[in-house]
Amino acid sequence: MSRTVPLAITAVFACGLAVSGIRAVTRRHFDSALLHIGCACVLAGWLMGRIAERTSTPERPVIGSMALIDGDVSDKLWEGSTLNKFIGHIPFTVKLENFSVEYYDANGQDRDEGRMPPVREYRSQVTITEPGQASYAATVRVNHPVYVQGYNIYQMSWGQSKDVYGRPVTYTVLQFIRDPGLPVVYAGFAVLFAGILLFAARMLRGTARHEMREVPS
Repeated sequence: MSRTVPLAITAVFACGLAVSGIRAVTRRHFDSALLHIGCACVLAGWLMGRIAERTSTPERPVIGSMALIDGDVSDKLWEGSTLNKFIGHIPFTVKLENFSVEYYDANGQDRDEGRMPPVREYRSQVTITEPGQASYAATVRVNHPVYVQGYNIYQMSWGQSKDVYGRPVTYTVLQFIRDPGLPVVYAGFAVLFAGILLFAARMLRGTARHEMREVPS
């Protein structure tokens, strides 16, 4: 109940904003309409994401991660500090073809102290296989997610460990997030921005007209 009440209040507020936006359109106050409708879209998108979280199932999880080494294939998502809690299956498989880390050029101090230079970028080259479709390659980079069947795949982290034979391996951690409301939120921000521009233009026109009236003939 305590979690349902804020969602209901947000839904009512979003509906009120949408109604106000429609009324503003009928009065030809288009900047106000865009501002109200944009806010309504942002709230509606947020609601869609929260509802998706509450209706998440092992067959259609909302968020989770997988740790892979080169050659691994998986459709399972996990959570927890060590990714030891199974969440569910995604509707496609991911094969890690190659994980690579790029470093900045070592400076003199790095070489003298025998340490690695800072990391510039790390990326995962994967093969995505969706049911009934041909497999295809994709590259997941930091701040450059890959979108597959409603999931954004993010390059989350990486590390080094040992395999079952005790050999050192480098692994990557990919995070999968399914948020059906995210496009609605983005659309809402776009509408809000348009409303702000229209409002600013109207204010500038009003200021210009006021100054023209004050100019002595």
